[in-house]
Amino acid sequence: MTFWIIAALMTGLGLLVLLLPLRRKVGDITDDARARNLRIAREKIAELDAELAAGTLDQATYDQAKEEVEQELLEDVALPDQHVAGGNSGTKAAMLMLLVLVPALGFGLYLLLGSPRFVDVAGAGSVAENPHAQGSDKAPTMAEIQEALEKRVKEQPEDAEAWFMLGRLYAGMQRFADAAKAYEQVAKLTDNHPQALIAWADALAMTQGGRLSGKPYELVKQALDQAPDDPTALWLAGQGAREANDYQNAIYYWRQAEAGLADKPDFVMELRDLIASAKRAAASAGVEVEDPGSSVDLAKQAGIELRLSIAPELQSKVKPDEPLFIFAKAVDGPPMPLAAIRMTAGELPREVVLTDANLLRGGKLTDHKQLKIGARIARSGQPMAASGDLQSAEVVVDVPASEPVELVIDQVVP
Repeated sequence: MTFWIIAALMTGLGLLVLLLPLRRKVGDITDDARARNLRIAREKIAELDAELAAGTLDQATYDQAKEEVEQELLEDVALPDQHVAGGNSGTKAAMLMLLVLVPALGFGLYLLLGSPRFVDVAGAGSVAENPHAQGSDKAPTMAEIQEALEKRVKEQPEDAEAWFMLGRLYAGMQRFADAAKAYEQVAKLTDNHPQALIAWADALAMTQGGRLSGKPYELVKQALDQAPDDPTALWLAGQGAREANDYQNAIYYWRQAEAGLADKPDFVMELRDLIASAKRAAASAGVEVEDPGSSVDLAKQAGIELRLSIAPELQSKVKPDEPLFIFAKAVDGPPMPLAAIRMTAGELPREVVLTDANLLRGGKLTDHKQLKIGARIARSGQPMAASGDLQSAEVVVDVPASEPVELVIDQVVP
């Protein structure tokens, strides 16, 4: 049992490493360092609370120390997030695929390489000759894994599992053409299983710079014929339709994908951004489209839906890379934010969801009956308000909020 717990933790860490670089325009997701700083800050506040209760710390010293800790938290939120330059609308679909495929690859490799079958694959005649078979502290290198998988598919070309793992290995090495060939074999051996077709389409798209036109789009639609509710296939199908200027089908596919991702508000908001973009492109092209509307009510989830925009007269005053902060504060309490999200001005207009993950000191949004929420473009680059910054009015919101909250940045800080 201990082994499987450790294996699960290692798989989670591996997913984190893979998913963070794929982020693009998602809600604030903290990295390991930020989470560690948050934990340390919470511990400091707990210590201060204990000292105050014990009488070893006076109220003035306590207030000052706590404010310093909260300021450090706010500055930590202000650190720039790492986004992939030039990312496209397939990024989230790739993230969804990783969530499914990486655990399958990792545990599949263990079952292949950590079992007696690996003795045959690697050509070793005994456990003593093959330290990876059992009990060795030395893990096989990527080159050894690749060699073993390549040998296995050569000797047993009907082994779909080995072909699949080899495809993931090639994809991780950015050998997308080889990955596509491996996935093609998986599709043939599994009678065109939807996940094999999706993986094949994704690898082929990567050989085209991320574009799904042509064969990749055909494969995605073939996968949808068998799995019409698969959110990854629907997301990719929407991307393929959008690239073909088929705005109506792009909107249709993305609305269907929303339903399968209802419990992932960040993904839903990204889809809504893509839908809005498709509508604007259709209007510019003089094409009429119909939107069936969303079946996902984010207001029912543990979050507050926010709609951010900037007044037209201020748009020329901002640069796309200037930081944009969203703050939630107590209505009657200290001015330090309870929650914060960092974006950039270039992402406006945008819809985001404020969730418990954005709280700076733990707890839940529902711990507060009301919150005061505002947004500010920090032209100084700092989270604290400075002259020349652009901001919205602060809106008092009931928690939970029954309707989306409109924040319009229309004021200049004097």
